[in-house]
Amino acid sequence: MKEIKTLIDITNLLKQDFNNWRDFGYISVGECGDLRIFNYTAKAQFEGRWNYLETVSRGLILHAKTGEVVARPFDKFFNWGERNRFTSAPIKSVTEKMDGSLGILYRLEGKYRIATRGSFDSEQAIWATQFLEHNYDLSGLPSEITLLFEIIYPGNRIVVDYRGREDLVLLAMRNRVTGEYYPWQAVETIAENYGISLPAVYTFDTPEQLIRGTETLNTNSEGWVVEFLDGQRFKFKGEEYCKLHKLISGLSFKKTLEQIANGTFGEWKNGVPDEFLDEVNAWSNKIQGVVEEIEAQVEGVFQLAPKNTRKEFALWAMKNHKSISSYLFAKLDGRPLKPLVYKLAFQDSLQENKALEATEKSSPTL
Repeated sequence: MKEIKTLIDITNLLKQDFNNWRDFGYISVGECGDLRIFNYTAKAQFEGRWNYLETVSRGLILHAKTGEVVARPFDKFFNWGERNRFTSAPIKSVTEKMDGSLGILYRLEGKYRIATRGSFDSEQAIWATQFLEHNYDLSGLPSEITLLFEIIYPGNRIVVDYRGREDLVLLAMRNRVTGEYYPWQAVETIAENYGISLPAVYTFDTPEQLIRGTETLNTNSEGWVVEFLDGQRFKFKGEEYCKLHKLISGLSFKKTLEQIANGTFGEWKNGVPDEFLDEVNAWSNKIQGVVEEIEAQVEGVFQLAPKNTRKEFALWAMKNHKSISSYLFAKLDGRPLKPLVYKLAFQDSLQENKALEATEKSSPTL
Protein backbone atom coordinates (compact mmCIF):
# COMPACT_ATOMS: atom_id res chain seq x y z
CA MET A 1 0.00 0.00 0.00
CA LYS A 2 1.48 3.32 -1.10
CA GLU A 3 -1.02 5.60 0.61
CA ILE A 4 -3.80 5.36 3.17
CA LYS A 5 -6.96 6.70 1.57
CA THR A 6 -9.79 5.35 3.73
CA LEU A 7 -10.61 4.41 7.30
CA ILE A 8 -10.83 0.79 6.14
CA ASP A 9 -7.18 0.99 5.08
CA ILE A 10 -6.28 2.06 8.62
CA THR A 11 -8.32 -0.64 10.36
CA ASN A 12 -7.00 -3.37 8.05
CA LEU A 13 -3.40 -2.42 8.84
CA LEU A 14 -4.17 -2.18 12.54
CA LYS A 15 -5.63 -5.70 12.65
CA GLN A 16 -2.40 -6.95 11.05
CA ASP A 17 -0.40 -5.54 14.01
CA PHE A 18 1.06 -2.83 11.78
CA ASN A 19 3.08 -0.25 13.72
CA ASN A 20 5.06 1.79 11.20
CA TRP A 21 2.47 4.53 10.85
CA ARG A 22 5.14 7.13 10.11
CA ASP A 23 5.48 5.45 6.71
CA PHE A 24 2.12 6.98 5.86
CA GLY A 25 1.97 10.23 7.82
CA TYR A 26 3.22 12.33 10.70
CA ILE A 27 1.12 10.79 13.46
CA SER A 28 1.55 9.22 16.88
CA VAL A 29 -0.44 6.30 18.31
CA GLY A 30 -1.24 5.94 22.01
CA GLU A 31 -2.36 2.76 23.72
CA CYS A 32 -4.87 1.76 26.38
CA GLY A 33 -5.25 -2.01 26.46
CA ASP A 34 -6.57 -2.99 23.04
CA LEU A 35 -7.51 0.59 22.17
CA ARG A 36 -5.37 2.86 20.01
CA ILE A 37 -5.69 6.64 19.72
CA PHE A 38 -4.35 8.33 16.59
CA ASN A 39 -3.06 11.90 16.75
CA TYR A 40 -1.28 14.11 14.23
CA THR A 41 2.09 15.47 15.35
CA ALA A 42 3.68 18.92 15.31
CA LYS A 43 5.57 17.79 12.21
CA ALA A 44 2.24 17.39 10.41
CA GLN A 45 1.31 20.94 11.40
CA PHE A 46 4.57 22.41 10.13
CA GLU A 47 4.65 20.43 6.90
CA GLY A 48 1.01 21.28 6.17
CA ARG A 49 0.53 18.28 3.86
CA TRP A 50 -2.56 16.92 5.61
CA ASN A 51 -3.05 13.62 3.82
CA TYR A 52 -5.97 11.38 4.77
CA LEU A 53 -4.25 9.67 7.71
CA GLU A 54 -3.09 12.95 9.24
CA THR A 55 -6.47 14.61 8.71
CA VAL A 56 -8.49 11.92 10.52
CA SER A 57 -5.91 11.47 13.31
CA ARG A 58 -7.32 14.04 15.71
CA GLY A 59 -8.15 11.64 18.51
CA LEU A 60 -9.49 8.78 16.39
CA ILE A 61 -9.90 5.71 18.65
CA LEU A 62 -9.82 2.19 17.18
CA HIS A 63 -9.83 -1.33 18.61
CA ALA A 64 -6.53 -2.96 17.67
CA LYS A 65 -7.84 -6.51 17.37
CA THR A 66 -11.25 -6.00 15.76
CA GLY A 67 -10.70 -2.73 13.90
CA GLU A 68 -13.87 -1.31 15.46
CA VAL A 69 -14.13 2.48 15.36
CA VAL A 70 -14.58 3.20 19.06
CA ALA A 71 -14.75 7.00 18.74
CA ARG A 72 -14.79 9.33 15.74
CA PRO A 73 -13.79 12.91 16.57
CA PHE A 74 -13.59 15.94 14.28
CA ASP A 75 -11.32 15.66 11.30
CA LYS A 76 -8.64 18.34 11.29
CA PHE A 77 -10.12 21.70 10.33
CA PHE A 78 -8.49 25.07 9.85
CA ASN A 79 -8.65 28.77 10.47
CA TRP A 80 -10.42 30.59 7.65
CA GLY A 81 -7.82 31.40 4.99
CA GLU A 82 -5.08 29.32 6.64
CA ARG A 83 -2.74 28.12 3.90
CA ASN A 84 -5.23 29.56 1.40
CA ARG A 85 -8.13 27.36 2.52
CA PHE A 86 -11.63 28.68 1.88
CA THR A 87 -15.01 27.48 0.70
CA SER A 88 -17.70 29.16 -1.38
CA ALA A 89 -20.49 27.05 0.16
CA PRO A 90 -23.26 28.76 2.18
CA ILE A 91 -23.04 28.88 5.97
CA LYS A 92 -24.91 26.12 7.78
CA SER A 93 -24.29 26.98 11.45
CA VAL A 94 -22.16 29.25 13.64
CA THR A 95 -21.29 28.41 17.24
CA GLU A 96 -19.09 29.95 19.89
CA LYS A 97 -15.44 28.83 19.73
CA MET A 98 -14.77 27.55 23.23
CA ASP A 99 -11.29 28.01 24.68
CA GLY A 100 -10.29 24.75 26.33
CA SER A 101 -9.36 21.22 25.22
CA LEU A 102 -11.21 18.81 22.96
CA GLY A 103 -12.82 15.93 24.87
CA ILE A 104 -13.75 12.75 22.99
CA LEU A 105 -16.31 10.37 24.50
CA TYR A 106 -15.53 6.66 24.20
CA ARG A 107 -16.58 3.44 25.90
CA LEU A 108 -14.24 1.05 27.70
CA GLU A 109 -15.42 -2.05 29.53
CA GLY A 110 -18.99 -0.76 29.56
CA LYS A 111 -18.08 2.64 31.02
CA TYR A 112 -17.97 6.06 29.42
CA ARG A 113 -14.66 7.86 29.44
CA ILE A 114 -13.21 10.94 27.80
CA ALA A 115 -9.91 11.17 25.93
CA THR A 116 -8.18 14.27 24.65
CA ARG A 117 -6.79 14.64 21.16
CA GLY A 118 -3.78 12.42 21.70
CA SER A 119 -4.14 10.81 25.09
CA PHE A 120 -6.30 8.49 27.15
CA ASP A 121 -4.77 9.71 30.41
CA SER A 122 -3.78 13.36 30.01
CA GLU A 123 -4.58 15.68 32.92
CA GLN A 124 -7.54 17.05 30.97
CA ALA A 125 -8.80 13.57 30.04
CA ILE A 126 -8.70 12.42 33.67
CA TRP A 127 -10.46 15.58 34.87
CA ALA A 128 -13.14 15.31 32.18
CA THR A 129 -13.81 11.63 32.87
CA GLN A 130 -14.25 12.32 36.59
CA PHE A 131 -16.49 15.31 35.85
CA LEU A 132 -18.57 13.15 33.52
CA GLU A 133 -18.97 10.41 36.14
CA HIS A 134 -20.03 12.86 38.85
CA ASN A 135 -22.45 14.95 36.80
CA TYR A 136 -24.04 12.94 33.99
CA ASP A 137 -25.83 9.65 33.45
CA LEU A 138 -25.56 8.80 29.77
CA SER A 139 -27.75 5.70 29.99
CA GLY A 140 -29.65 5.23 26.78
CA LEU A 141 -27.21 7.18 24.62
CA PRO A 142 -27.11 5.37 21.26
CA SER A 143 -23.84 3.44 21.04
CA GLU A 144 -22.98 4.75 17.59
CA ILE A 145 -22.75 8.36 18.80
CA THR A 146 -19.44 10.02 19.63
CA LEU A 147 -19.99 13.11 21.76
CA LEU A 148 -17.37 15.84 21.30
CA PHE A 149 -16.86 18.26 24.19
CA GLU A 150 -14.83 21.29 25.14
CA ILE A 151 -13.16 20.69 28.51
CA ILE A 152 -13.40 23.85 30.62
CA TYR A 153 -11.95 24.31 34.10
CA PRO A 154 -9.64 26.89 35.74
CA GLY A 155 -6.56 24.68 35.59
CA ASN A 156 -7.00 24.34 31.83
CA ARG A 157 -7.29 28.03 31.00
CA ILE A 158 -5.77 29.02 27.67
CA VAL A 159 -6.71 32.71 27.25
CA VAL A 160 -10.42 33.23 27.96
CA ASP A 161 -11.26 33.69 31.65
CA TYR A 162 -14.33 31.59 32.42
CA ARG A 163 -14.27 32.85 36.02
CA GLY A 164 -14.06 29.52 37.81
CA ARG A 165 -16.40 27.65 35.48
CA GLU A 166 -16.06 23.87 35.36
CA ASP A 167 -17.92 22.26 32.49
CA LEU A 168 -18.12 19.92 29.56
CA VAL A 169 -19.62 21.83 26.63
CA LEU A 170 -21.13 19.71 23.86
CA LEU A 171 -19.68 20.92 20.55
CA ALA A 172 -20.90 18.29 18.10
CA MET A 173 -21.89 14.66 17.65
CA ARG A 174 -20.55 12.24 15.08
CA ASN A 175 -21.64 8.78 14.04
CA ARG A 176 -18.59 6.64 14.77
CA VAL A 177 -19.63 4.05 12.17
CA THR A 178 -20.61 6.20 9.19
CA GLY A 179 -18.56 9.29 10.05
CA GLU A 180 -21.56 11.57 9.51
CA TYR A 181 -22.04 14.60 11.75
CA TYR A 182 -25.44 14.97 13.36
CA PRO A 183 -27.41 18.17 12.61
CA TRP A 184 -27.39 20.86 15.28
CA GLN A 185 -31.00 20.16 16.19
CA ALA A 186 -29.99 16.62 17.21
CA VAL A 187 -27.11 18.02 19.28
CA GLU A 188 -29.55 20.31 21.07
CA THR A 189 -31.89 17.39 21.77
CA ILE A 190 -29.13 15.26 23.32
CA ALA A 191 -27.92 18.22 25.37
CA GLU A 192 -31.42 18.85 26.70
CA ASN A 193 -32.05 15.17 27.47
CA TYR A 194 -28.85 14.78 29.47
CA GLY A 195 -28.49 18.28 30.90
CA ILE A 196 -25.29 19.08 29.01
CA SER A 197 -24.14 22.64 28.27
CA LEU A 198 -24.00 24.00 24.73
CA PRO A 199 -21.97 26.78 23.15
CA ALA A 200 -23.78 29.94 22.14
CA VAL A 201 -25.28 29.95 18.64
CA TYR A 202 -24.93 32.93 16.29
CA THR A 203 -26.35 34.02 12.96
CA PHE A 204 -24.06 35.22 10.18
CA ASP A 205 -24.86 35.21 6.50
CA THR A 206 -21.40 35.44 4.95
CA PRO A 207 -17.72 34.91 5.81
CA GLU A 208 -17.19 38.63 5.28
CA GLN A 209 -19.57 39.37 8.16
CA LEU A 210 -17.63 36.96 10.35
CA ILE A 211 -14.31 38.56 9.44
CA ARG A 212 -15.66 41.99 10.37
CA GLY A 213 -16.89 40.47 13.61
CA THR A 214 -13.43 39.18 14.51
CA GLU A 215 -12.16 42.75 14.40
CA THR A 216 -14.42 43.84 17.27
CA LEU A 217 -14.30 40.82 19.62
CA ASN A 218 -12.49 41.42 22.89
CA THR A 219 -9.87 39.13 24.39
CA ASN A 220 -12.44 37.16 26.39
CA SER A 221 -14.01 35.73 23.23
CA GLU A 222 -12.00 33.34 21.08
CA GLY A 223 -14.27 33.52 18.05
CA TRP A 224 -16.56 31.15 16.15
CA VAL A 225 -16.65 27.70 14.60
CA VAL A 226 -18.53 27.76 11.31
CA GLU A 227 -19.96 24.74 9.53
CA PHE A 228 -20.70 25.15 5.83
CA LEU A 229 -23.21 23.25 3.71
CA ASP A 230 -20.42 21.36 1.92
CA GLY A 231 -19.47 19.79 5.27
CA GLN A 232 -16.34 21.84 5.87
CA ARG A 233 -15.68 23.56 9.19
CA PHE A 234 -13.56 26.66 9.72
CA LYS A 235 -12.42 28.66 12.73
CA PHE A 236 -12.79 32.44 12.80
CA LYS A 237 -10.70 33.80 15.68
CA GLY A 238 -10.87 37.28 17.17
CA GLU A 239 -7.92 39.55 16.43
CA GLU A 240 -7.50 40.66 20.04
CA TYR A 241 -7.69 37.07 21.27
CA CYS A 242 -4.93 36.05 18.85
CA LYS A 243 -2.72 38.94 19.97
CA LEU A 244 -3.10 37.99 23.62
CA HIS A 245 -2.68 34.28 22.90
CA LYS A 246 0.55 35.07 21.10
CA LEU A 247 1.84 37.07 24.06
CA ILE A 248 0.82 34.42 26.59
CA SER A 249 2.50 31.75 24.47
CA GLY A 250 5.72 33.78 24.51
CA LEU A 251 5.98 33.87 20.73
CA SER A 252 8.32 36.44 19.24
CA PHE A 253 11.25 36.78 16.86
CA LYS A 254 13.54 37.00 19.91
CA LYS A 255 12.16 33.78 21.39
CA THR A 256 12.54 31.99 18.06
CA LEU A 257 16.14 33.18 17.77
CA GLU A 258 16.89 32.02 21.33
CA GLN A 259 15.46 28.57 20.66
CA ILE A 260 17.45 28.17 17.45
CA ALA A 261 20.64 29.38 19.13
CA ASN A 262 20.12 26.96 22.04
CA GLY A 263 19.40 24.03 19.74
CA THR A 264 15.90 23.58 21.21
CA PHE A 265 13.82 24.98 18.34
CA GLY A 266 12.48 21.60 17.22
CA GLU A 267 11.15 20.72 20.67
CA TRP A 268 9.85 24.23 21.37
CA LYS A 269 7.89 24.51 18.13
CA ASN A 270 5.84 21.46 19.10
CA GLY A 271 3.86 23.70 21.43
CA VAL A 272 3.26 26.52 18.96
CA PRO A 273 -0.49 27.04 18.30
CA ASP A 274 -1.64 26.41 14.73
CA GLU A 275 -2.45 30.01 13.94
CA PHE A 276 1.12 31.15 14.63
CA LEU A 277 3.00 28.43 12.75
CA ASP A 278 3.40 30.44 9.55
CA GLU A 279 4.86 33.38 11.45
CA VAL A 280 7.29 31.20 13.41
CA ASN A 281 8.31 29.46 10.18
CA ALA A 282 8.95 32.85 8.58
CA TRP A 283 11.14 33.92 11.51
CA SER A 284 13.05 30.65 11.40
CA ASN A 285 13.59 30.90 7.64
CA LYS A 286 14.80 34.49 8.00
CA ILE A 287 17.30 33.52 10.68
CA GLN A 288 18.56 30.55 8.70
CA GLY A 289 18.89 32.67 5.56
CA VAL A 290 20.96 35.33 7.33
CA VAL A 291 23.22 32.70 8.91
CA GLU A 292 23.85 31.00 5.57
CA GLU A 293 24.49 34.32 3.83
CA ILE A 294 27.03 35.47 6.44
CA GLU A 295 28.78 32.09 6.52
CA ALA A 296 29.16 32.13 2.74
CA GLN A 297 30.40 35.74 2.74
CA VAL A 298 32.93 35.10 5.50
CA GLU A 299 34.21 31.96 3.78
CA GLY A 300 34.75 33.81 0.52
CA VAL A 301 36.46 36.83 2.09
CA PHE A 302 38.60 34.67 4.39
CA GLN A 303 40.11 32.90 1.39
CA LEU A 304 41.37 36.27 0.09
CA ALA A 305 42.73 37.59 3.38
CA PRO A 306 46.50 37.74 4.08
CA LYS A 307 47.38 35.43 6.95
CA ASN A 308 51.13 35.77 7.42
CA THR A 309 50.62 37.53 10.77
CA ARG A 310 47.62 38.32 12.91
CA LYS A 311 48.41 42.04 12.70
CA GLU A 312 48.47 41.93 8.91
CA PHE A 313 45.16 40.04 8.89
CA ALA A 314 43.59 42.52 11.33
CA LEU A 315 44.65 45.61 9.39
CA TRP A 316 43.37 44.14 6.13
CA ALA A 317 40.07 43.01 7.64
CA MET A 318 39.36 46.34 9.35
CA LYS A 319 40.21 48.31 6.21
CA ASN A 320 38.35 46.20 3.66
CA HIS A 321 35.62 44.29 5.53
CA LYS A 322 34.98 46.03 8.83
CA SER A 323 31.29 45.04 8.92
CA ILE A 324 32.16 41.34 9.13
CA SER A 325 35.51 41.65 10.92
CA SER A 326 34.21 39.96 14.08
CA TYR A 327 33.27 36.90 12.05
CA LEU A 328 36.61 36.92 10.23
CA PHE A 329 38.53 36.92 13.52
CA ALA A 330 36.37 34.06 14.76
CA LYS A 331 37.15 32.15 11.57
CA LEU A 332 40.87 32.85 12.00
CA ASP A 333 40.76 31.55 15.57
CA GLY A 334 38.87 28.42 14.58
CA ARG A 335 35.76 29.38 16.55
CA PRO A 336 32.27 28.45 15.26
CA LEU A 337 30.51 31.31 13.48
CA LYS A 338 26.87 30.57 14.27
CA PRO A 339 26.87 31.63 17.97
CA LEU A 340 28.43 34.94 16.95
CA VAL A 341 25.96 35.43 14.10
CA TYR A 342 23.05 34.79 16.48
CA LYS A 343 24.50 37.36 18.88
CA LEU A 344 25.40 40.13 16.43
CA ALA A 345 23.46 39.86 13.19
CA PHE A 346 19.90 40.38 14.37
CA GLN A 347 20.06 43.53 16.49
CA ASP A 348 17.94 45.59 14.06
CA SER A 349 15.31 42.84 13.80
CA LEU A 350 15.20 42.50 17.59
CA GLN A 351 14.66 46.24 18.02
CA GLU A 352 11.87 46.25 15.41
CA ASN A 353 10.12 43.32 17.08
CA LYS A 354 10.57 44.85 20.52
CA ALA A 355 8.73 47.95 19.35
CA LEU A 356 5.99 45.83 17.77
CA GLU A 357 5.57 43.75 20.94
CA ALA A 358 5.24 46.91 23.02
CA THR A 359 2.44 48.07 20.72
CA GLU A 360 0.66 44.70 20.93
CA LYS A 361 0.92 44.59 24.72
CA SER A 362 -0.81 47.93 25.03
CA SER A 363 -3.59 47.19 22.53
CA PRO A 364 -5.57 44.13 23.80
CA THR A 365 -8.81 45.11 25.50
CA LEU A 366 -10.62 42.97 28.05
